[in-house]
Amino acid sequence: MSGSGSKTLGGTSRQTVLLAALGVGAVAIGMDTFVVIGVLNEIAASLEIPATRAGQLVSVYALSYAVFAPLSAWLLRGLDRRRVILLAIGFFLAGNLACGLATGFHQIVAGRIVSALGAAIFTPVATALASDLVPPHRKGAALAVIFGGMTVAQAAGIPLATLIGQMFDWRYAFYFVVVLGLVALAILAPLMGRLPVGAAAPDTAAASRALTPVTAGLLLVTFLIVLSEFVVYTYVSVILAGTSYAGAPILPAVLLAYGIGALAGNFATGILTDRLGPLQVLIGAVAVQTALLVALVMWRDAALVTVVVGFVWGIVSYMYLVPIQHRLLSHAGGGGALILSLNSSLIYVGISAGAWLGGVVLDRVGIPSLALVAGALGTVALVAAMVFMRRPVIE
Repeated sequence: MSGSGSKTLGGTSRQTVLLAALGVGAVAIGMDTFVVIGVLNEIAASLEIPATRAGQLVSVYALSYAVFAPLSAWLLRGLDRRRVILLAIGFFLAGNLACGLATGFHQIVAGRIVSALGAAIFTPVATALASDLVPPHRKGAALAVIFGGMTVAQAAGIPLATLIGQMFDWRYAFYFVVVLGLVALAILAPLMGRLPVGAAAPDTAAASRALTPVTAGLLLVTFLIVLSEFVVYTYVSVILAGTSYAGAPILPAVLLAYGIGALAGNFATGILTDRLGPLQVLIGAVAVQTALLVALVMWRDAALVTVVVGFVWGIVSYMYLVPIQHRLLSHAGGGGALILSLNSSLIYVGISAGAWLGGVVLDRVGIPSLALVAGALGTVALVAAMVFMRRPVIE
């Protein structure tokens, strides 16, 4: 693609509308990623399975995404990105509808795999496209718009899914996701003609050159950060199952506080990354999150403390995304789209591994040990971030 993002789009206002439209699509995808966490106990009770087995629905989805993201980037590389985005939303809708209609555990698993395919196709393409729409000094803010979809989904989606599951039935949480996806489709479809025509992925030669020791190290940092977080986050409903305030379960309040914090933190991250630099933002976020993961588990019986911890945790929880994506794009050159797809894959490998590891710890040792595991993994992630984020960028 030649020219600046504003030239391609024919003006700043059109650029803003397109970025916002991609952000709405990311909201739907983000809601799909986390919907199970809010209704984990309800699914387990309905299907008469342990909560740790219901947690495998998170692992299956995340692992499927990890496989599909690079594979779809390769298979769909010659297609118009506009068609690829619409195809992704189609898979997303079909998978979530199947989950809502499922009558057994394995049927839900199948639906989660299909919806993961949609997310795996959408996220890397939308991220690379958003980066192409803006000049270099605005890339941090553009990336924050896309990943804002995940935080908006958490700010509103998971608390809503939790309430829906408690008030009605867990199936309606999936139907809610379907409705959200239809809204995203209705907004994006009329704007498809304004998006730049282009391939869904770069050529393989550029991609192979982009995979260097530095980018590989940054990908490892992503994995470690997500792994440490999801050891705790996947089973937050189990951790806080016995905690209440004024006779009401504290879980919805903690999830809402986390989501609001994540929303605020996401928009702050783009600005902070552009002004302070990726290194400072990432190191601070990982250090604070690691401390809060331990605090949530250790102080889980203090209802008001868990709400405060949830809010601050939300603020820093996604601050790693924009700095790492920013640095990956700086190092990757023409292989940016595939490197971003690999980074997206490792996010979901981390989610899958975290859900699995958290389940093992819960089954064999118990809730308090989640603090030890998450704290140790977060410390390793912090050290790795300090090493690889300091490597100079080759212009």
